[in-house]
Amino acid sequence: MHDVCPRPQKVGVVLNPCSGTVRRALPRFRRLAGDVPGASVLEATTAREIAHAVHDLQLNESDLLVVLGGDGTLQAVISILLSHEPCRLPAVMVIPGGTTNMSAVDLGARLSVEKALTRLSAWLSGKAVAPKVVSRAALRVDSPLHHVPRFGMFFGIGAVVNGVRYYHQTLRPKRVPGALGPVLALGRMLFGALHDLPHDLFRALPARLGTHRGVWERDWLVVYATTLDRLLAGSRPYWGTEQQPIHLTAIAHRPRRLAFILPLLLWGRAVSMLKEQDGYFSHNFTRMDLGGADEYVLDGEIYAAQGTLTLAATDPIRFMTF
Repeated sequence: MHDVCPRPQKVGVVLNPCSGTVRRALPRFRRLAGDVPGASVLEATTAREIAHAVHDLQLNESDLLVVLGGDGTLQAVISILLSHEPCRLPAVMVIPGGTTNMSAVDLGARLSVEKALTRLSAWLSGKAVAPKVVSRAALRVDSPLHHVPRFGMFFGIGAVVNGVRYYHQTLRPKRVPGALGPVLALGRMLFGALHDLPHDLFRALPARLGTHRGVWERDWLVVYATTLDRLLAGSRPYWGTEQQPIHLTAIAHRPRRLAFILPLLLWGRAVSMLKEQDGYFSHNFTRMDLGGADEYVLDGEIYAAQGTLTLAATDPIRFMTF
């Protein structure tokens, strides 16, 4: 859903100097962020630092919070925003400055960091058109292991966790540039799956899923849920028809015809071939209970899990992009 947003009363910028793209030209991006009219710029890297920065900016619903980083930075920002006074959220402008920027791209970001900051300054000065605005829910994840919920845009268990770990342990130390590393990790997983190769990436995960549509308990290859329309490399691997904000896809361990279906599934073109009895299902929902996972991924970060996790949709957030 697209909205119209007036120019903000206050502007705050959270800049992550360790994000992949930002790090490569940090002095220039610092200068451009500092040139944004009336903006307060705070640098933060860890989740704790980002939380302090968001608190220090003291923004409300008539203001703008600019997030200059990747998926992990955005996840930390929306987690602190939604944990405190979620009814008074500022608009959140996402500028894709990380190694992975899946959320930013799906929300509409098309310009580079430099061009986006320049366009932001021009808009605030009345010299350029307004950014795109889209309202989108986030995921809320409640876990018995943690006293407070976590928030993000993409959740996964099973092969998703194994793939993220493979990327961090194998590809990231080799300094594979930009989003190429995650894409290569995805390619490695697809190659293994298509050739039915035994590998730790494809272990069976016994888990129980429960939504308004029913309960499913079996060994899974992968389960993921997201409020994004498109994922890495533009894929859209879900096909639920319900008018609900969270897309859920679950694939059983060793499903039928995986080698044939998987390439089509990633681009949302295999709907007529996907049968629950063959090990594939996808629904849209607002709440799900998940038991059996000992870890999960939320926007590229791996977290420990125990007991039953609850996933739910938040109220929509106003995101802005150039």
